[in-house]
Amino acid sequence: MADCCQVIDGDGVFQENNLSNFVGEHGVIDARANYQVVAIMGPQSSGKSTLMNHVFGTSFQEMDAMTGRHQTTKGVWLAKSPKISDTCTLILDLEGSDGRERGEDDTNFERQSALFALAVADVLLINVWCHDIGREQGSGKPLMKTIFQVNLKLFAPEPNRQKTILLFVIRDKSKTPLPKLIEVLSDDVDKMWDTISKPPQYANSKIHDFFEVKYTALPHYEDKYEDFIADTVVLRRRFTQEGDGSLLRAGDDKLPADSLVLSTKQIWDVIKSQKDLNLPAHKVMVANIRCNEIKLDQLRNLTSDQAWQSMAQDSSSRLIRDFGRHSAALVDSCMKGYEVEAMYFDSNVRTEHQADLQAKLTATVSGPFKAQLNLLVAELMVKFDKDFRLAILDNLLGAFAATAEKMSRDTLAAFDERVQEFLVTGTDLTADEARDKLAVELHEHIERCKHLATKEALHAIEGELTKIIAVPAVELLQTFPQNLWSKLDSVRKQATASSSRDLQQRLSGYALTAEEQKSLVSKLAAAADKKLGDLLQEAALTRVAKMRDVFNNRFQLDEHGTPRTWRPKDNIPQLARQARREAARVLALLAVKRSADYAGGDAVETAIMNMVKKDIDDAVPGSSNSSTAADCGSSSRDSFELATATHWPDVKQERVLIAPHEARLAWREFMSASALSVQQAQMTQQANLMAGKRSAPIWALLAIVFLGWNEFMVVLWNPLYLIIGAVLFILGRQMYGELDVDAELQRGPIMGLINIYHKLGGVLHKVAVQNVEAAQHLGGALVEMVQNPQHHDGGREQAPHSGNTSTPLQDGAVVHHQQRMQHQSAAGLKQRGAGSGQDGMQMTQLPHDDGVLDNEKDA
Repeated sequence: MADCCQVIDGDGVFQENNLSNFVGEHGVIDARANYQVVAIMGPQSSGKSTLMNHVFGTSFQEMDAMTGRHQTTKGVWLAKSPKISDTCTLILDLEGSDGRERGEDDTNFERQSALFALAVADVLLINVWCHDIGREQGSGKPLMKTIFQVNLKLFAPEPNRQKTILLFVIRDKSKTPLPKLIEVLSDDVDKMWDTISKPPQYANSKIHDFFEVKYTALPHYEDKYEDFIADTVVLRRRFTQEGDGSLLRAGDDKLPADSLVLSTKQIWDVIKSQKDLNLPAHKVMVANIRCNEIKLDQLRNLTSDQAWQSMAQDSSSRLIRDFGRHSAALVDSCMKGYEVEAMYFDSNVRTEHQADLQAKLTATVSGPFKAQLNLLVAELMVKFDKDFRLAILDNLLGAFAATAEKMSRDTLAAFDERVQEFLVTGTDLTADEARDKLAVELHEHIERCKHLATKEALHAIEGELTKIIAVPAVELLQTFPQNLWSKLDSVRKQATASSSRDLQQRLSGYALTAEEQKSLVSKLAAAADKKLGDLLQEAALTRVAKMRDVFNNRFQLDEHGTPRTWRPKDNIPQLARQARREAARVLALLAVKRSADYAGGDAVETAIMNMVKKDIDDAVPGSSNSSTAADCGSSSRDSFELATATHWPDVKQERVLIAPHEARLAWREFMSASALSVQQAQMTQQANLMAGKRSAPIWALLAIVFLGWNEFMVVLWNPLYLIIGAVLFILGRQMYGELDVDAELQRGPIMGLINIYHKLGGVLHKVAVQNVEAAQHLGGALVEMVQNPQHHDGGREQAPHSGNTSTPLQDGAVVHHQQRMQHQSAAGLKQRGAGSGQDGMQMTQLPHDDGVLDNEKDA
């Protein structure tokens, strides 16, 4: 079992295992709170270990004077006093301060170990040479000031509690009386306490609030050995309960001995982390001060240099030629000046401040350096922009991406070449940041040009797209075919596909990504949808006009597209029903937007057709409901009541073009306008019929008889002339009716004559065939009469009772007479201006003569 153990080694490492083993082996744990810790500090080779061995009977290693004066104790050692039995007394022997082995540069450990002893020990012996009393360094005052100050900061002791005893042991006492020595030491201790920096709560405290300061003296160890031994015995008794002026500090308020290892380790860890103890040596402090002054002088030399001031001032406004070379020369001059003046100071301190000077010089040069690089980047960007614009003007953008990439590489290469004259050697300044900035600006500029060109191309293509859609879409919204929505969707898709191909071809050299191409196509599709939506919205707003146009085209024009003359055979009610049904279909088509596969018959169309059903059937007198009922009856069961509806069922709001109430208003407005057109047609038909039955005036008949009497008598007395005249009259009448002269001349004299000329050959052939057939029929009838005279005589007897009978020639004459009367009535109506427009709002309604219509039907 070792008599002592090392608690802290010379490198400051706490030996926890050693302390744990020592405490367990020497029965320290069994002492519980009945123990005390005594430590000693002082200069190296001042007899500290010798004193503790003689006072407490320990076996610390002592210096052998015959081998020279050197360091004996290294680190902190612990032993248990075998000469004090009633109280467990632990002795700490500290490494001496101010040793040559550590030198003046390594004084941290002596401060750390002294503070450790002050924090752990109950009694701290301070070994002082008698001849060092009154000295600043020899008496250890700087060391004590440091540990007192840090002790207050770290451990915050409470005043007037159990105080640590500071026992100053004056060694090798001289003839100077002890009271005088104590007076000097006491005064130094008080001044030392008053000058240290204290926390605010201890600002007015005194040293006696925290420590009991006591003094003792011992004679010379070699010259008065027996007296020294006797005094050590007396001093040992003071650490027991029987001794005078007892220094014993064992008691129940102490930590249990089994916590001694943990508490001492925590105290040492706190002390090791405290930076206030890392005070440099004197030469290091001097080196720090002087090297810092030299460093600041060199910085001032640079900033006050006229050449540098001029460059720094102009660095942000213009590019300075050889900026890097001039700046490097100034920086190198400052560094050399520092090396010359600081070469005699501590190398570590000199190197540290030299690196700091280098960093500060670099920071000073950094501002103008970055400004110069920014100007260089701006100049290269201006040149790039100019060259790129010329490339656009020279039509070199067929390969936009390749041209842009090549010009970007050339610009970066130009930067790498020109930046060399701005680099400052001797510093760590680089142009990487500026080069990255140039690359980013080049990329952004190219992207802006690309975006602008893409935007212009897209705008132009969108303009063409709207034109491509407008023409067929407007035509479809004029004619309203059955598959309207399918054709509109086909127009939209074809226009979008064509425009997409044109756009891709136009931007083929721009190296567009798949996402960009997809975005452009989607924009074109959106533009097509918008244009088609605008056209549909416009058609919905002009729905009444659209309905009237469709009605007029179906009602006013025949199958050849020519205006109707409203002959007696025209069925006006039937035509009106068909035309109004077409108008209702237009209203249903324009009510909501539909998909391309729409084939008709949805709820909206069914509701509208059911709404207009009664109006269509009852609008024109004499109309029949059977056809309409057949058309709409099957779907009426699935429709909803439009008269009270506020919205279309199962139709999203964005698809609605005409609301239900708007559809009702549009239909009423259309019916009012179409009723006038139908009424005008009926009046025109009645006028034509009346004009056909009008006879020639009496004076005209008298004039014909008077002027044509001779010719009439010639024809009458000459049967050949009579026959020829009759044949010519019948042929002329037939030709007149077949050529429809009145209707053709209503188109205009020239156009009418041209049409009559073109139809003349066909009409002649048709009339000849009809007359030949009539002649053959007449001949057959005569032959039959000759062969069966009795049968025909019976027939003649029954003739008065058989009603209207006529020969084919007579039937043809009647037909031609009716046609002639119709054409004459149409011509007369045209001259009076009746039926010239579809509205006819200013015409006076004629009375409806049902008897005339019935007579015409009977005829």
